[in-house]
Amino acid sequence: MSKKIERVILQGNSLSPVLFVLCMDPLSRKLNEKYTKVTVQTDAESHSTNHLLFIDDLKLLAKDSSTLSILEVFGLEINKEKSATNDNCCEDTATLLEGVSVYKYLGIIEDSRGIPTLRSLKKYKANLYQELKN
Repeated sequence: MSKKIERVILQGNSLSPVLFVLCMDPLSRKLNEKYTKVTVQTDAESHSTNHLLFIDDLKLLAKDSSTLSILEVFGLEINKEKSATNDNCCEDTATLLEGVSVYKYLGIIEDSRGIPTLRSLKKYKANLYQELKN
């Protein structure tokens, strides 16, 4: 089934995040139900997940490329220019982060495990305090 898009909602419109959640909820549920989760360890605790959703962004966490197959089912395509991987299995779909120990995601520098670096958190905290003062 296909439908020609005749009207769009502009980026920044308050309806955009609501529509994103409504559209991504079925995908999120299916990912949680059927696909292997990856444990993300921080200094204080650990969490098991296979994806993160934020505003209009999807971050997949997977041990192999099989998780990518669900994207086709939902009619989603990976934008290789905006995507990265630290595994050779997916380098045809995303840029390979060879020899990279940190990367930027949503403006925060994270290590190869997806955990924000201490330096990045301190910078973010300082910027937040500055914004609150103004």
